[in-house]
Amino acid sequence: MTVVTFDFWNTIARLPPGAMSEARERAVAAACEAAEVEIEAELLRASLEGVGLSWERAWAAGHHLHPREGAEALVRALGVEGAAREMVAGAFLGAGREVTLQLAPDIRPCLERLGERGIRAGIVCDVGFSGGELLRELLAREGLLDHFGGWGFSDEVGHYKPSPQIFEAALGALEAGPEEAVHVGDLRRTDVAGAAALGMRTVRYRGLHDDPDLDAGPEADAVLDRHLELSGLIERLDGQGPA
Repeated sequence: MTVVTFDFWNTIARLPPGAMSEARERAVAAACEAAEVEIEAELLRASLEGVGLSWERAWAAGHHLHPREGAEALVRALGVEGAAREMVAGAFLGAGREVTLQLAPDIRPCLERLGERGIRAGIVCDVGFSGGELLRELLAREGLLDHFGGWGFSDEVGHYKPSPQIFEAALGALEAGPEEAVHVGDLRRTDVAGAAALGMRTVRYRGLHDDPDLDAGPEADAVLDRHLELSGLIERLDGQGPA
């Protein structure tokens, strides 16, 4: 294997429970206040919850919902008009900048070890409402951005996993074929099924989240609890030949 692609959420990093929703509520409330728009707290919470549920339904159905569409749905639900619309939408989309990532244990030395071996890394991620540009900023803030050379962010590709297009975007940037790559992620339905269907090797990482849905998709070629096990696993997968 010459390439490893990683899922982002619950594989590279996670957030404390409720941190993103709280950040969005604060950011949107502040934007409304700055724009001199009065929004009741109950309406704001209900509108944010509704937009979140619409994303969950779209993601489960494989229907791509761009972050900007979510922002537009929010300002409609709030009844915000005029110049305030862009302020509120921008606050919603940028709220992730205010959160603190909890990096997966050992992800930094894992990426360093892969780089020392000449193995290139990429990211394949269903972004929700925090787009690829923002996630790159968060990675840069953690000093991890330079470890990655290929991206498959759903808002930039227009597809969620398990669609092949999102994996192909990262592999194309890394100039690698599926047979040269292994994908690491936490979910059977999206990460494992999507990568395996394309011909990639697969690893399910459960160090941050152990997927409870046994019937959601196939099991990976290997299951890991620690990222530092990945380098040795790649050697074993190489020895097994094509998938």
